[in-house]
Amino acid sequence: MTYYGNESLAGGKTHYGYVGGILSLTSFSPRLPGDPVNAQTFNFPVAHAVVEGVTIKDLIKLDDSNLEKIIGVAKQLESKGVKFIATSCGLFAPFQREIASQLSIPFLSSSLQMVAFLKTFLPPGKKIAVLTAHAGILTEKHLRYSGFGLEDVVIKGMEEYPEFARIVLEGGLDLKPALFKKDIRNAAISLRESGEPIGLAVLECPGLITFKSEIQKSLQVPVYDIVSLVNFYAESYAINAYSSRYI
Repeated sequence: MTYYGNESLAGGKTHYGYVGGILSLTSFSPRLPGDPVNAQTFNFPVAHAVVEGVTIKDLIKLDDSNLEKIIGVAKQLESKGVKFIATSCGLFAPFQREIASQLSIPFLSSSLQMVAFLKTFLPPGKKIAVLTAHAGILTEKHLRYSGFGLEDVVIKGMEEYPEFARIVLEGGLDLKPALFKKDIRNAAISLRESGEPIGLAVLECPGLITFKSEIQKSLQVPVYDIVSLVNFYAESYAINAYSSRYI
């Protein structure tokens, strides 16, 4: 697949051919394929960069003292020629405007940005479920920056599921995939049995993406995440072959 701009022979950069950039926090927990930090997740070239010393705890506290450092790393990604930048954590959402304003390319801070857009497609009475690592983390401020509020969604946290919490919230290093998958399945079943009229789901936490099929099978609704958003954005740069058949 060829992407717009990547066929150029113009110089001036030290790296070439990247489509997207992934800005990630400092974390040493395992990341399975499906997570944006795993190099096998995307089928197009992606550059990764880590904001050293900044962790999920800083985002939970809505600590903006690290913004200069985050923006600096984002600009490093930009200098590599990526066409847009996404993140590895949905809790970047409150800093969307500050970071985007300092870049000359699009910045996709969070899968939460999709909620307001996706809601317009639902029939009356249907709700969007937002699955997150910890239900207590998502404050009204987190959501309002993405164009919606707590009253607009059903929040489901993973804090009570031991293997998921141990790895994602506590920073465990020895992930057990079968238990991790089981936790996600059980969370989805719990959400289904809540009786909420769910029309679709959005995964705020990228750690859920690898086993999102468990959520799809349980809820029987579309499920979106940051990878969905990245793929959607990258597709707009892909040069399709439709016209070649007429030449």
